[in-house]
Amino acid sequence: MPPNEELELLRERAKRVRRLIVRLAATPSGCHLGGSLSLVEILVALLGRVMRIDPRAPGSAERDHLILSKGHSAAGLYAALAESGFFDPEELVRKYNADGSIFTGHVNSQVPGVDFSTGSLGHGLGLGVGLALGRRMRGEPNRVYVICGDGELGEGSNWEAIQVAAHHRLSQLTLIIDRNGGQNDGPTESILPQAALVERLEAFGFHTLEVDGHDLHALCEALEAPTGTSPRAVIARTRKGAGLPMLRGKSAHYAIFNAEQLRRALASMGEKTR
Repeated sequence: MPPNEELELLRERAKRVRRLIVRLAATPSGCHLGGSLSLVEILVALLGRVMRIDPRAPGSAERDHLILSKGHSAAGLYAALAESGFFDPEELVRKYNADGSIFTGHVNSQVPGVDFSTGSLGHGLGLGVGLALGRRMRGEPNRVYVICGDGELGEGSNWEAIQVAAHHRLSQLTLIIDRNGGQNDGPTESILPQAALVERLEAFGFHTLEVDGHDLHALCEALEAPTGTSPRAVIARTRKGAGLPMLRGKSAHYAIFNAEQLRRALASMGEKTR
């Protein structure tokens, strides 16, 4: 588990990531804001502590892999990668979702630190299972981390992938569920309830933990806990729009901020603005 000093550095990075995401919401096309903000601590824990990955050599054969299956939250992943040193945050703001840019509105594998393009929900976990199985067959220790949304679990392909991962005892695989309770059409539980996730995943054969998805200490502890020969699942209870007071109680699935909204948003997050 990270010492207090490292935890404080991770928390400060999370604040920077959130501010950068909000700036992306003020670009001409805006971004998927609520679901990007709910991911922040998950991404910071992975990129800043848990994963073996080097911003100076993102394609290293020794790296761990991160797949954001809910690829519409690309702004969150790009912001976390930028604040982890993979590329310049200002370049990201200038080029986000612009014509010809690699920083597309859904996750693009051309971006440093990204292994797979994603956005069609339900596909990321299958990719992760295949990647983990391939690594193990070659005797390679690389770990694979896949982040899915709770609404995304309505896709049956996820449960096929979960079954295969458990059958092959893919201990190199970690599934993280961003349990923010919302999706494009409304509250997840009113569309297709995802009740008893811990029990369901354990019944499939996953070593499963449920934590506060905004608690970096709890996240790091869950992501680093030994699992034996079982694949791991971490259910991260999060909030859409977390860290941005003006979104409290609102869905904010997608947002395009004007200059005044951006100023108010950043001021509410502690950034001094003119």
